[in-house]
Amino acid sequence: MGYKLVVLDIDGTIRSIESEITSRTRNAIARVTASGARVTVATGRMFRSAVAAAAELNLESPIITFQGAHVADPQTGEVLWHRPLTRQMTLDALDALDGWDGEILLYDGHRVHASRLTPFVESYARRNEGMVEVSANLQALAADEPTRLVVVGEEGLVSELEQRLKDRFDSRLYVTRSLPHFCEILHPDAGKRNAMAWLCRHLGVAQAETVAFGNGSDDAPMLAWAGLGVAIGDAAPEPVAAADVVAPPLKEDGAATILEGLLDHGLVG
Repeated sequence: MGYKLVVLDIDGTIRSIESEITSRTRNAIARVTASGARVTVATGRMFRSAVAAAAELNLESPIITFQGAHVADPQTGEVLWHRPLTRQMTLDALDALDGWDGEILLYDGHRVHASRLTPFVESYARRNEGMVEVSANLQALAADEPTRLVVVGEEGLVSELEQRLKDRFDSRLYVTRSLPHFCEILHPDAGKRNAMAWLCRHLGVAQAETVAFGNGSDDAPMLAWAGLGVAIGDAAPEPVAAADVVAPPLKEDGAATILEGLLDHGLVG
């Protein structure tokens, strides 16, 4: 039996901030697709941002975005699965963040609302083509049932905040750190693991027939759930502990190395 679905985190897994996806990685993914297996991405990026990466890799399968709160067709934009925060979840989370000294971002569809204007918000708006606006009263947007909240701050403070929120909300909210300075708050049914499980049911792929790649703390549940979980060599401790295999680091095309090995042994498709 070969693996029939490959799920790739993007940033830190198949590309870095400084460099694009390498030709070796693109070729390996093309070989996977040619074998008959499906390839998709699971990312914290917004859908519109992730679509660009999907197009670069010629991906046709539904993609997982917004940290696993959203699954949609990258070509038509059709939303297939969405787990936004409810109004009450949003208000409860914002209440717990009262007094937070850093930025708070609320994601409502394709728009991002920032709690205040800072150099970080200005830079984020440039990277996301002006889809960011400042909204001093985020509570007023709770009725829109946003897809997620992202809290930004100094690494140590964000780490403490993550634990505080987990202790406070337990299973009532899904709280994770996608980057050392990003704490994300989502619907309890969201997350890359749950989105990947839904996608497998949608595509008719068994759990054992999946391979997932990641490098961040938020990727750990997905790697643990996949038939084969692969952590990139310079990953955070959590995905390394959850993975079945640790690949070479990103700068050595770690994901491509593992895919090439699986292909060469006839284990994909």
